[in-house]
Amino acid sequence: YEPMFMTDCPGLIFPWREDQARSDEQWLTRVIHTRDGEWVRRVPRDWSAWGGDDAGFPVQTEADHAKLVQVCEEIGDREADIRAYFRQFRERVGEEGVIVIGHPHVTWLAYQIGQEMSHYHYSDYPEAYQRSMDAICKAALFIFDIAVQEGIDFMSESSAGLEFTSPRLFDVQDLPYLRALSDWTHAHGSLFWYHNCGLTRPLILSGRFNLFNADVIETVSPPPEGDNADLAETRRHLDSSICSKGNLSLILLRDGTVDEVVDATRQMVAAVRGWAHIHSTADAVLTNTPPENFIAFVRTAREEAEKLQ
Repeated sequence: YEPMFMTDCPGLIFPWREDQARSDEQWLTRVIHTRDGEWVRRVPRDWSAWGGDDAGFPVQTEADHAKLVQVCEEIGDREADIRAYFRQFRERVGEEGVIVIGHPHVTWLAYQIGQEMSHYHYSDYPEAYQRSMDAICKAALFIFDIAVQEGIDFMSESSAGLEFTSPRLFDVQDLPYLRALSDWTHAHGSLFWYHNCGLTRPLILSGRFNLFNADVIETVSPPPEGDNADLAETRRHLDSSICSKGNLSLILLRDGTVDEVVDATRQMVAAVRGWAHIHSTADAVLTNTPPENFIAFVRTAREEAEKLQ
């Protein structure tokens, strides 16, 4: 067992700061200062739905894309702060843990647009949306360069599963940026991590996940979180050079018995025998997961893997 830590990335590109003078009991006002003025967003204090379009996402109109691009173009002004952030992160973790950079999520505009609104903008303002994605990709590579210099282990990216996109959209929207980020990472001697915790089986079986040369692909989620019920089949369709990661159901881990967790873990280990695989979960562990279940998972994964050596 080795701990993994994930840094920020979108927050380094878009450093929103609360403006207390313009906030009240219902709304938080946040601001980014640019050379040409300020960009303002208002977020409801009681907001809880991460991706809903009522969450105060700053990209609401076509004109907002120009503001997004400007913030990205001025990222060089923040180099010292970004470098200090990664250096302190590495110093705190030490050498006993793996650090993965947070996903820039180029096609979701680094979380500056709501998931529902993103489809409308991509359709109605294609040139503006393209400029925004290109600007975020360029800003992300600026951050990647600093992260590599400061000893961060993996660069990364994520994209939507088929509950939010389609194979065709994946090809034209996600794949070009995944290739660009992965190619840059490998050219600079680092490793590339890809995250997709949704419905991915058709993308994997069609060979699409082999096209951007990731070093690690997660989370190969099973039902009900994803659609990879047959882990052995899924693993066979990933290139042998790729290390897969994940597949243990979060709901089973939270709601199941220790015996059920042990059985599911044994099945996971057996399914990927002979392949590079990190035994892990279908995403971040859910709140209220019993510690005894998580301990049983880690212990069983280690014991079963050692038997196969």
